[in-house]
Amino acid sequence: MDIEGVKDASEFEIFTDRPDVRRDLHLFAGYVRDRDIKRGHRDNSIGKADARRLAKLFSDPDAEEEVEEDGYASWVDCIDGLARRLGLVHYDTEGTYAGYTSREPCFPDNYIEFDALAYENLTSMNLAAQEKELLDSLLQNNQGCSSEFYLPNFCGRLDHFDSRGCATGLMPLRDFTAIRRFLLDLLSQCPAGEWLSTASLIEYLKKKHRYFLIPKKPEFKEQWDQKRGRYDNFRESPKRESWGDYIAINEIDADAFERVEGRYVERFLEGIPQLLGYVDVAYAKRRPKGVFPPLGFLPAFRVSERLQRALQGKIAEPTLRVTATFEVYVQSEMYPARLLRDLAPICELVSEDTTTVFRLDRQKVAAACAADPRLDVTHLLESLSIDSLPANVHRELADWSAHSEKFILYSVCSLLETDGQEAEVEHYRVENIVRGIDIVRSPESLYAALEKQQLAPLRIKHNEESLSPLPANSRSAFPR
Repeated sequence: MDIEGVKDASEFEIFTDRPDVRRDLHLFAGYVRDRDIKRGHRDNSIGKADARRLAKLFSDPDAEEEVEEDGYASWVDCIDGLARRLGLVHYDTEGTYAGYTSREPCFPDNYIEFDALAYENLTSMNLAAQEKELLDSLLQNNQGCSSEFYLPNFCGRLDHFDSRGCATGLMPLRDFTAIRRFLLDLLSQCPAGEWLSTASLIEYLKKKHRYFLIPKKPEFKEQWDQKRGRYDNFRESPKRESWGDYIAINEIDADAFERVEGRYVERFLEGIPQLLGYVDVAYAKRRPKGVFPPLGFLPAFRVSERLQRALQGKIAEPTLRVTATFEVYVQSEMYPARLLRDLAPICELVSEDTTTVFRLDRQKVAAACAADPRLDVTHLLESLSIDSLPANVHRELADWSAHSEKFILYSVCSLLETDGQEAEVEHYRVENIVRGIDIVRSPESLYAALEKQQLAPLRIKHNEESLSPLPANSRSAFPR
C-alpha cells in the first residue's frame, strides 16, 4: 500500500486516554446480575443512582462528573447498549402508550434482566472468539442516520454532518457494516506502529477504491432522489449551526471525494478502531477554520498489531504465573473475564493494569473450599499457570484447604429428642437431624406448647464447662 508516513508526530495532539470497553462490559454484566435495576418510566434510561455507581466502576474518567451534571453518562449508555446487543441483558425497548393521545411511549416496571446463559456462553469462548463477538456487534450497529457521518463518536472530537434529510436519498441503502469491514481489512495491511498520513490514506482510496462507500451507480430510496445526485445527503456550512446556510457538494467538484468520503474516513478512524485499541489517532493542535464539519483535523493515525491478530482470530490466551511470595500475575492482551472470575474467590486483587496482580489469601481459599468441597485450588492454579507452582505454595495450599471443613453453628437453639416425633413441633423446627431429633428455636415457648399437648417434656440445661447428667429413668439416643 502506498500510504505516506508522518515524519514528526510530536506536532500533533495524540489521543490515548480511551476507556476499556471490554473490562467495563463485564463489570456492567456483574452489576446487573447482583441488583434489580429499574429503568426510567419516561426515558427508559438507567436511573441516576445506578448510573453514579456504574460511573465509579467504569474506566471513563469523565463519567462521574457527567452523571452529576446531567443525570446520565454517555459511556454508561454506550456499555448498556452494547451489553443488550450482545444478549447479556434484556429489557423492553419498545414501551407502551398510555392512551390514544400519547405521543411518546412509557416504560412501566421495566427492569434489566441478566441472561446468565448468554454470559456463560460468551465467557466460555477463547479471547479471539470473544473479540469477534464484540467487533461484530459494533460493526453491525449504527446504520444510516446513526452512522459516523451524523453521530459523534464517543471518544472522538470531530463534528458531524447535519442529519436533516439523512433518511432519504442513497444513505438508507448503504451497508455500513460492509464498509467498516473493508476499511478495517485495509488498515490491517498498513505497517504497524508507524504514524501514517490520513490525507495519504484518503488519496489512496480515491485512486484505488473510489467507490468503497458509494457505488458508481448507487441505488436510491426513492426514484426522484436520483436527480439530486450522489452527494445530496451531505452539506457543508460556514458555521457549526448555520440553520439553512449550506454549501452544496457536487459530484463534479474536484475535491468532492475528500469532502465526503474523506470526512467519513477520519470519523471512522476515531470510532470503532480507536475504541477497540486497533489504532491511535492524532489531532491537529488547532481546529481548522472554515467550513463545517471540519476536514483535516485528524491528520495522522497509527495501526496497532492487535488489529491484524483480531481479524485473523489469533488473540493469545492470558498467561498466569504464581510466585513463591503467593502473588499471582496475569498477563492478557484483552480483558480475561473468566480467568479473573476464577481467581476472585481465592485471591485479593493487588493492582490492575496490563498485568493484573493478585495475592493468594488463606481465609479466602479455606472459605472457597468450604463452599465447594469439589474445588481443588492447587489443581486449578496448575491448570492455569504456564509454570509449575513453587513448592512452598503447593504445601501451603494443601494446608489451607484442609481447614475448610464446613460446620454450622446454631445460635439460641436447643436439641429436642422425641419418641418417634409424635409431638407437634413443626412451628419450632429449624432442622430435622434424624427421626426423633430436631434443632428447635424458642425452647421456653416449645416447652409450654408440649405441656399443652399433655406431654411430659424434660428440659436439661448444660453449662459451658460440661454436659449435665440425665436423670436415671430418662431415655436418650446419645450415650450417657
